[in-house]
Amino acid sequence: MSQQSELFEHDPAVHQLLDHIDNIPVSELEHHWPQMLVALVDVMEAELKRLNVGADNRMLARKLALAMSHYMGGRQYYLPSGDKLVNALRDDLIYSRFNGRNLETLRREHRLSQTQIYDIIARQRKLHTRRHQPDLFSH
Repeated sequence: MSQQSELFEHDPAVHQLLDHIDNIPVSELEHHWPQMLVALVDVMEAELKRLNVGADNRMLARKLALAMSHYMGGRQYYLPSGDKLVNALRDDLIYSRFNGRNLETLRREHRLSQTQIYDIIARQRKLHTRRHQPDLFSH
């Protein structure tokens, strides 16, 4: 999680924009957004409400959309559904909780073999490394 927070740590322009979004009327802001972006904000708002996160869930959802746009904007992304998404999130959870000494706990908790856990850790390590260290040989 701390690696993710570092993505926006040294970007004052994004911080300023995230702070300023509170001052833009909702109707004006969302009127200019594509329909899928409004749908994304709707989904995030519903989940924030379900989790009882805060008083102004719509504003929080808009800020999350803006942060996602800053990090991933301009590119097309595939969001898996069903088992693929559940497994991807499980693998990320396993990687984030793995401390080198808790393999057996993770194995039992997720009902996987030792080999499967090691494979997940290796794949996730590669993904996380690629995210934070650009490939020196790609052009």
